[in-house]
Amino acid sequence: MSKKVLLAEDEKNVILGVRTCLDAVGYQVEIVEDGEEALNSVRREHPDLILLDLLMPKVDGYEVLKQLKGNDETKNIPIIVLTAKAEEEDRQRAMDLGAENYMTKPFKPQELWDLLKHYLPET
Repeated sequence: MSKKVLLAEDEKNVILGVRTCLDAVGYQVEIVEDGEEALNSVRREHPDLILLDLLMPKVDGYEVLKQLKGNDETKNIPIIVLTAKAEEEDRQRAMDLGAENYMTKPFKPQELWDLLKHYLPET
């Protein structure tokens, strides 16, 4: 059974790059382009992992993190933040809210592969 990954991202070029990486290893990918859609999708689909941008329309990534990590049904889903926000205070805030990892854009595909292998080991 393939792993389900939710990509919450509103930049088309990032969506294309990440989707290419995920498709190559056979992950089932759902893409949403705002935080409100991300919250709804997680409640509906219960993905195995979430790749989350912080700067999104409607509900930002920080609020998505806060809500998902504060909910018993979703708190154990690993969340990797993918963002252009490179300041240490942004990283620390996301980690304090429960993100498992934090990657800044642009990133190398190998960096993403390494994280995916860590959080979604082969079963």
